Amino acid sequence: MRRWLPILLLLFAGATARAADLPILDVAAVPRLNATGQASYRIFLLNNVPRAFAISTSGHSGWTTAATLEQARSKALSLCAAHGGTDCTIYAEDLSVVYPGRSRIDPPPVPGPLITGSGYAFVPDQRYIWHGPQAASGLIVWGHGKSGNQTDESGYQPHNYVRVFNNAGFDVVRFAREPVTDSESNASEWLQENLPKLRAMGWREVVAAGQSTGAWASLSTVDTPGLADAVIAVSAAYLSTANQGAQAAGLYRIIHAAASPNTRVALVYFEGDPYVTEGIDARVEHLRDGLAGRIGPLLVIERPPGFRGHGGANAADFGRRYGPCLLHFVLDPQPPATCDGE
Repeated sequence: MRRWLPILLLLFAGATARAADLPILDVAAVPRLNATGQASYRIFLLNNVPRAFAISTSGHSGWTTAATLEQARSKALSLCAAHGGTDCTIYAEDLSVVYPGRSRIDPPPVPGPLITGSGYAFVPDQRYIWHGPQAASGLIVWGHGKSGNQTDESGYQPHNYVRVFNNAGFDVVRFAREPVTDSESNASEWLQENLPKLRAMGWREVVAAGQSTGAWASLSTVDTPGLADAVIAVSAAYLSTANQGAQAAGLYRIIHAAASPNTRVALVYFEGDPYVTEGIDARVEHLRDGLAGRIGPLLVIERPPGFRGHGGANAADFGRRYGPCLLHFVLDPQPPATCDGE
């Protein structure tokens, strides 16, 4: 499949080339920002919504994310003032530039579910810029985890690293599953059945990604060449801490069914994850040894410093530190073998 060059241009300079349509990605267009302010705006763009960025005529700025857009606006204005701005105004919020005196250009509308089935749907996420199959650099299909108390997680916002892919031109589709029928076996079956249908819609690069059960389903796609060009499996595991035998058997099946020599696979595991029942060292060693020769390049982000637990990737800083490296891994002709998180 086609690999894309060079990644940093896709992230920012390439985004600027699309600024007429997507002005929020045009870092150079933000008025009065010095190099430090532009670097701050780039970090803002790597964060999930709701979010807001405020600027002043003196060049001071401030940004934040929050539970609601109104809270994000208020906090961004306060931070801008705290940094020395005396006439702070919101420049950008969520996916749009809203600066006074500029015509507001919102991203293109996002379609409804692309595929629906009994207990699941593949849903373009309204919180991301939608490019469409023909214009997008690729598609990232993100699967959520599964809660022990049957909480519906199907609408949860993907991890921040997915924002890096979206800024680089990828469309984002959530693999949404209803709690009552969700299981590692069902999730894997639904994903394997429907990835070819999504690819047939026209995306040139397909990435299967996810957290926990969603990650396990993504990892299962390596049994068939061409289902996914790349897999990003974060904290891949079953729900229960008591099913060590079941996880071991499931992992055995995934490894010995793997037959995708061109598929790139990235694995992320955090210190203190209770659902990796055999321990991270044993899990990583098992996957490294078992997948060797059965898949394409393998990247392992193991125990990244500053993040812990099964939900370690929920931290916003994980996306900033590791999202660009994951994008490089998926797209570079010679993918990185490690990520330093800097």
